[in-house]
Amino acid sequence: MYQFGIKVKRLILVAGDFAVFQLALALTLLIRYGNIDQTTLANHVVPFSILGLVWIISFYIVGLYNLALTRDNLTFFRTFLEGMVINLLLALGFFYLFPFFGIAPRTNLILDFALILLLGYIWRLTYNKLIAPALFRNRILFVGHASDAQRIHSLLRTSAMGFELAAVAETAPGSRFDDGSITWHVDINLIGEILKERGIHTIVLGHRPDDIPGLRDSLYATLFTPVTLVDRASLEETVTGRLPLEYVSQTWFLEHLREQDKIWYDSFKRIADVILAIPFGILTLVIYPFVALATKIVSPGPAIYSQTRVGKHGKLFRLYKFRSMHLNSEKDGPQFTSSTNDPRVTSVGRIMRPLRIDELPQIWNVIKGDLSFIGPRPERPEFVTPLVERMPFYALRHLTRPGLTGWAQVNLLDPTTAIEDNLKKLQYDLYYIKNRSPLLDVAIMLKTVGIVLRRKGT
Repeated sequence: MYQFGIKVKRLILVAGDFAVFQLALALTLLIRYGNIDQTTLANHVVPFSILGLVWIISFYIVGLYNLALTRDNLTFFRTFLEGMVINLLLALGFFYLFPFFGIAPRTNLILDFALILLLGYIWRLTYNKLIAPALFRNRILFVGHASDAQRIHSLLRTSAMGFELAAVAETAPGSRFDDGSITWHVDINLIGEILKERGIHTIVLGHRPDDIPGLRDSLYATLFTPVTLVDRASLEETVTGRLPLEYVSQTWFLEHLREQDKIWYDSFKRIADVILAIPFGILTLVIYPFVALATKIVSPGPAIYSQTRVGKHGKLFRLYKFRSMHLNSEKDGPQFTSSTNDPRVTSVGRIMRPLRIDELPQIWNVIKGDLSFIGPRPERPEFVTPLVERMPFYALRHLTRPGLTGWAQVNLLDPTTAIEDNLKKLQYDLYYIKNRSPLLDVAIMLKTVGIVLRRKGT
């Protein structure tokens, strides 16, 4: 239920944006011509509708369908302006570089853009202030320790997904907190009454049902109600987009990782990788000589180098890249690359790395089957070995083929060598492995495009 609500919120945003595009077009034609005749409408509605779909993809790339933006007016305003400027450039290219529709609107396009800027901003403010806070409010009953309830409460307050901690059923005494809207209960046998009194939609479990005497029986009675029952790990996974490893065990992975169900998808993905890699590799070959020349001018040595990386099922392979560092940059041993002010990176490397130009030779790795376009980052064995020893479940990230970009790369843009950052990367990677699908892959690819355009990350 709670995941359905999130999807509906995003769908309403998309539908509202498209409706604004169509309304702006109608007003544009009405202002320009005084009325809208059949011929004028026929000449404009198809190309502007196609352009509207392109604009929606652009909005997704810049992050305008990130529900967290509904909570931050300044960030939203900046992102909205950025998205609209990009959309204007896309519109100019659409009509003047690809004149398939027989019209080259100048005044109409500028007027349409201005109306969308006004109407779109009004629509988004209305959604942010009135619709989003009231739509699909999901009231939660947490069953567990008071200290765990505090963390859940803090997590939900920072989320823009409509979750609200309404009640806590304590399973052990602890320090309570109160923001005026939460009720506390100590008798788990009264869960059925709490659901009715507090209007609960979801029960979040901080324990396994068999761990607390009487809890299983109380929860069994809720099967006859429309309340959703989830564990704490699943809720945090939904809110943060990563797996909270401190609350999962080997048994949890046995219950939730269904690799047999992913065989068909992995096979389809491999075919898609090859189909995309071959033409992309051919098209980008034209810039190889220029990149190689620039690399050798600023730093003598080979333009392309290779490294050993860990692939699917722990198999080692050679990964190819344009050299973005000076020679002998690792004379003291393998080092993690800092995203800012790393003295080993050349001046050309500082341009290549944010634009991912240094990774173009990895298309060969995709064709060979070492890499996919989407997947966990392929790490060096020198880094993997100590991480496997320090972090449980790290080897699980090798269940799937590593990728040029991935869920961790688009969510954690400036990772460091700190164990906390490596833990976060692992949590994002395991989230991807568990939930990987064509839709998630498309989302990652679009987010990657936005990151590259902003020159973020490493």
